[in-house]
Amino acid sequence: MTYLDAYGDGFSPVRVPTMIAWARGEELLVDELAGLARAYAESQALISLLAHELRTRLKVTERALSFAGENGLEIARENTRTVQKLVETVLELERDRPGEPTDTNEALLRVLHDLRPDIELLEAEILTGELPILRLPQGLVEIVLRNLVANALEAGASTVEVFARPDRTICVRDDGPGVAPEQAATIFGVYSSKLGGGGLGLMLCREILHRRGGDIWLELPSTFAFRSQ
Repeated sequence: MTYLDAYGDGFSPVRVPTMIAWARGEELLVDELAGLARAYAESQALISLLAHELRTRLKVTERALSFAGENGLEIARENTRTVQKLVETVLELERDRPGEPTDTNEALLRVLHDLRPDIELLEAEILTGELPILRLPQGLVEIVLRNLVANALEAGASTVEVFARPDRTICVRDDGPGVAPEQAATIFGVYSSKLGGGGLGLMLCREILHRRGGDIWLELPSTFAFRSQ
């Protein structure tokens, strides 16, 4: 027996399961293409942020070199070191190899030393606990911690806590205004912190951890938590 569809075309009932399977296959294909499009857009945004950071640092270095005296040379040297760290970070992200164990406590001390001028200027208090060893290169651990602490300072926090939970999750919590619920879903998108020379923000933190089998998430209102393998 032949049936007519809404357009007057004939079809056989035995074809219905095949048509349903085809439609589901089309939906899966659309979802896959949408996922690829999102991943491409995010990778392009990350490249744009990296390029912007490099350009900004090079401009600062150029200006510093135009100044006479040791102060200008020191600024230039510091920015050169920052650019070198950034390039090393990008290269490290592309290397598919397990990281050497990193003393996260030592990495945090280096980050806080780098951020000390901002911490003192804002009169913020940083509370730290014992942190676990992570199997990530130290440079990548520092990038994550620097961006999370700088993000808290930029948000206006007067107290920032960095601590670990029993399951080895590392948390950065602050007493700032927090993130609005409607912004939580996009907080790891295109974002750039302004303190401490990070400039790559939460998007880079997520990229680092995801590429190394870890994860990072926001616990409202103002706790960022992450773990690595």
